[in-house]
Amino acid sequence: MPNSTQKFYEDPAEDAAVLLLRIGLAVLAMAVPISMVLSRRALFILVPIGAGLLLVAGLLLSDRSLLRRLRTTLLSTAGLSGLGLLAWSALSLVWSPVGIDAAERLAKIGGTLLLVIVTAAFLPERTRTSNLNLFPLGIVAAVAFTLATALGAPGAFSFQTDDSTLERAVVSLVVLVWPSLGALAIRDRWMAAGLIVVAVAVAAMAAWTSVALAALALGSLTFAIATIDPGRIGRLLGVIVAVLFLFAPAVPFGIGLLFKGLLALFGDRLPDLTTATETMRIWATIVVSEPVRLITGHGLDMATLAPLSGFLPPQTPKSLLFEIWYNFGVIGGVLAAVLSLSAFRIIGHLSPTVAPFVLAEFVAVMTIAFCGLDTTQLWWVTLLGVVALAFATVVRGQYRTSRPMARLEPSIAPLPRGQATL
Repeated sequence: MPNSTQKFYEDPAEDAAVLLLRIGLAVLAMAVPISMVLSRRALFILVPIGAGLLLVAGLLLSDRSLLRRLRTTLLSTAGLSGLGLLAWSALSLVWSPVGIDAAERLAKIGGTLLLVIVTAAFLPERTRTSNLNLFPLGIVAAVAFTLATALGAPGAFSFQTDDSTLERAVVSLVVLVWPSLGALAIRDRWMAAGLIVVAVAVAAMAAWTSVALAALALGSLTFAIATIDPGRIGRLLGVIVAVLFLFAPAVPFGIGLLFKGLLALFGDRLPDLTTATETMRIWATIVVSEPVRLITGHGLDMATLAPLSGFLPPQTPKSLLFEIWYNFGVIGGVLAAVLSLSAFRIIGHLSPTVAPFVLAEFVAVMTIAFCGLDTTQLWWVTLLGVVALAFATVVRGQYRTSRPMARLEPSIAPLPRGQATL
C-alpha cells in the first residue's frame, strides 16, 4: 500500500523541473562541445534548446526573489554599462553605412544576450553536484572528437571537417574547459581537472591553433596566481583591461615602437613580423587620419564589413580593442572599460573555489578577443552565453560543504519552490 503522506507531498512541477534541468544541462554541457567539431551551425540550434529547457525548469520553481535578482543584476554597474553599450550600438545604426545588415546582427546578439541573462537569473538556487559531472564529460568527449579529426583517424571517428571549423572547435574547447574545471574543483577532483587541461592542450597542439594555446597558457597562469588572492587579482586584472580599452588608439603606436626596438636588438634572429607590423601601421593610420571618428565611431559592424567591401585593407586588425573604438568611438571605449572593471571586481568576490576559474576564463576570452578573433560573430557571442550559463550552474552547485543527516520523519514538509535541490 503506497504511503499516503509521501503521495501528498509529491510535487509534479518540481519533478518536471528536475528532468528539464538535467536535459538542458546535457544539451549545453555535452552536445554543444561535441557539435563544434562536426558543424558550424549546430550551436545556433542547440543553445536555444538547452537554455529554453533551463528557463522552463526555473519558471516551474519561480518565486519573487528571481525577479528581484534579475532587477538587481541589470541595475548593477556592470549591468548598466552593458545595457549602455547595447543602447549606443543601436544608436550607431543611425550613421552606420551598413545599417540594415548591422541592425539584423544587433537583433540576433541582443536576443542571445537577453535569453542568457534571463535564463541565468531563473536558474534554481541549488544544483545537485552530480549534474555538474556533465560538463567535464562533455569536454572529454569533445577532446576525443577533436583529436580524431585533427589526426585523421580512420573509421567512424574521421569527419570531413575543414580547417576553420576545426580551429573554431579548438577555441571552443579552450573557452568551455574552465567551467568544467570549476565543476570538478568544488568536488575536490583536482587530478581529473589537471588531466582535462592536459588533454585540451594536446588537442590544441594537434590542430595547432596558436591563439587557443596562448589563451590556455595565460588562463592557466591567471588561475595559478588568482588562487592566492582572487579579490586582489580580480581588481588588478580589471584595471589592466579597462586601461587597454580606454587607451586602445595608442596601442598601435606602442606596439610599433616595441617592434622597432626588438628589431634593433635581435635583428634577423626574430621571426618575421611583417604582417603584424603592417597591421599596426594600418591601425595607426586610421587613428591619425580620422580623429573626429574617435568620438562617435563608424557605426556597428563597420570594423567587420569594411575590409570585406574594400573600404579598409585586408590586413586591418580584428582585435576587440580596435573594433570597439572603430565602431563606437570614445563612448564605446569608456563603456567597455567600465563593464570590464565591474565584471572583474564581481568575479573577485565569488567564492575562493570558483573565482580563480572565472578569472582564468575571462583572461582566456580576452586573449582570444584581443589577438584577432572577430568577436562580433554570432557564434562567439553564443558560445560565451553557454559559458555564462555553465558558470552560473557551477556557482549554484557549491551551496554547502557537507550533507545533512537523513531523517525519516514523513511529516517534514518539502522545500518551497525555487529552493529545491536539482
